[in-house]
Amino acid sequence: MQTTPSPNGKKPFSWPIALNLGLLVLAALVTGAEPGALAIVVVVLAVINGIAAVIMSISGKMNYVVAFILSALLILLIGLGICALLLSNMGSMH
Repeated sequence: MQTTPSPNGKKPFSWPIALNLGLLVLAALVTGAEPGALAIVVVVLAVINGIAAVIMSISGKMNYVVAFILSALLILLIGLGICALLLSNMGSMH
């Protein structure tokens, strides 16, 4: 199977990951780092990346499939890690 080369010799892994990390930072700023809202945004971003990976797979662009899957995994790892850190710093709430 032949993959489509990216324009100007750039690797296709960089722009989906950078875009998603930027959206994650924007979501954290908009939600005020509220753990519940941030967790929902993280899951939505991961689902969108999964759908994009399926669409790229159907169109035969395997480099982009890997990029979107890696991006979804990074978003889940970083985003839910931030949510866990925020929840652990809240202290006892009783």
